[in-house]
Amino acid sequence: MKNKRLKLVWEASGYMDSQLIKNYLESFGLEVYVFGESVGFAYGLTATPLGRIEIYVLAEQEEEALAYLQDYNRKDELKDPEDF
Repeated sequence: MKNKRLKLVWEASGYMDSQLIKNYLESFGLEVYVFGESVGFAYGLTATPLGRIEIYVLAEQEEEALAYLQDYNRKDELKDPEDF
């Protein structure tokens, strides 16, 4: 990872949210890195800065990751299950 350029694509609220997004992006074949404070994980913090977890992808995959995340956010807005 030393020579790889990473781009921030998501800030998650806690470990569970970060793993959901990480696995979602990895399901499309993207290389994903998660960084956060260990104390947030240890105590299950989600609503404080210590609970914030940053999700990064390789710079060359940033555009693709952002497109997938935009689709992910849009699905929350859909009302009809047929729209999935």
